Amino acid sequence: MWYGGFKKAGAEMAKVYSRVSKINNVVGRSDYISNPDRQEFIKLTGKSRDFEWEEYAQFEKENQKSQEKNNEARELVIALPNEMSESFSDDVLEEFSHELAQELLGNNRDYEFALHFNQARTNFHMHLLFSERERANERTPKVYKRDMWFDKTTNRMAKANAENAELRYKKGEVMKDKQGNIRYDEVPFTKKEKKFTERSWLKDHQKTIQKVLAEYNYVLDIFDNKHEIAQKKLYKGASADYLDYATNWNQAALKANNKLNKERTTLLKEYRVLKPLMNEYKFFYGKEKEMEKAELNLKIYKRNGYSGNNWNVFQRTTYFLTRYEEDKVNVKLYKELRSKIFRKVFNQDRFDNNPTRYFRELVQKIKEFPEKVQKAKDTLSKRFGTVERYKNHKQNLAQKEKAKAQKLEKERQKEAKWLKEIREKQRKEKERKPPKRNRSGGLSR
Repeated sequence: MWYGGFKKAGAEMAKVYSRVSKINNVVGRSDYISNPDRQEFIKLTGKSRDFEWEEYAQFEKENQKSQEKNNEARELVIALPNEMSESFSDDVLEEFSHELAQELLGNNRDYEFALHFNQARTNFHMHLLFSERERANERTPKVYKRDMWFDKTTNRMAKANAENAELRYKKGEVMKDKQGNIRYDEVPFTKKEKKFTERSWLKDHQKTIQKVLAEYNYVLDIFDNKHEIAQKKLYKGASADYLDYATNWNQAALKANNKLNKERTTLLKEYRVLKPLMNEYKFFYGKEKEMEKAELNLKIYKRNGYSGNNWNVFQRTTYFLTRYEEDKVNVKLYKELRSKIFRKVFNQDRFDNNPTRYFRELVQKIKEFPEKVQKAKDTLSKRFGTVERYKNHKQNLAQKEKAKAQKLEKERQKEAKWLKEIREKQRKEKERKPPKRNRSGGLSR
């Protein structure tokens, strides 16, 4: 989802949004993101240095090893705070763009960026086009090892000073291709960096975006797939059916995420409070059990007297009892406070005077929380899983609403008919009823 309402530090946080795409026509894509005739609201464009994407495109074509075209580049689309377009000068935005690109890609990789608004001017974003290859640091131009003679008519190689031959390239002269570009002995680019296809980078690059934005006083959270439901992208030029589907999915997902986040926040808050208390509880609980065991062992020793088999029992008993009085006081104090402390912290309705069990259940709830999120996802998928399914869902809702309206209309008509019948009955009864006579014998009015 595109987030337009980014908040500064201290306010409610939005999410980092980015997506990565493969580009197999880098020249065309470069023109698309930077051409004012193709983009309505370009704020800023820039490059890592003076270079041309044609060089990369040509290299990929020359090194294509299958029928499928090589990827010529990759593109990151990154949502930015809308406020940046107004609050920062072009110089600061350019500085930010280069810093972000270099943090994401390194210093020896060619890239191009463009800062845009969408047509509705609700989403400010960055297109970052970059090569998966780095430039080779050292390259030696190819040179002719001898004079090259060619026939003027046939353009074929010929012997030196032959009839109709001309000297086109001298020994030591730098070789060039048909487009006039210098040819090199070494490959101009390194192998493609595999990290850009790895899950770890896809996850870590959002942390980098988060870090750089924080340096410019914009604090954002990172989407957590395990604990949140992802929003659908409102693609430019998407069909009306898809936009309707995505909008309703996003509304439902936002509502579900708010509920899930509230529940998870409560669980984690409770865990952070209880964890140190549980460590203390386990310590004193252990002390309590040690003392019970020491008392039992002492009784056994006193009853059975000394024997070789009971010597170890006696040693353990005396060891525990050396600290018995001190530990007894501490444990007693803790037992008095335990119920008060835990009942204050734990859920009052669930606490059964067994902190260990309660804490274990709490930890289990936290571990199983991703399953709850998945169930919520499945519920949404059943309703809106695809555009077609959402259309069916809408049709079903419309049919239910129509049926409900028809039912209400029938009930209204039935009630109106009943009231009409009642009134008609009352009218007829009134007509049949004879008029009352007054005392003088006349008819009363």
